[in-house]
Amino acid sequence: MTCKRCGGLTIARHFEGGQAWEYDGWECLICGDITDPLIMTNRDAQAHGARGPMTSSGMRSARGAVSPARHTDIIRP
Repeated sequence: MTCKRCGGLTIARHFEGGQAWEYDGWECLICGDITDPLIMTNRDAQAHGARGPMTSSGMRSARGAVSPARHTDIIRP
């Protein structure tokens, strides 16, 4: 797949955010741009005049953790 930002080569990757979320997407080897099906859907919707909040249905919970919007790290001294 070719990067939409710089035209470089992208590779398929699996991304994880701590224990709160995970998803599959593509990362550019040149500029580091990350794209996934949710990003592509939202960009397409915005290009066609969509307004308001975009959906987060492309993310899935990882190992029963809380949703991405409610994830907090507890820092202990």
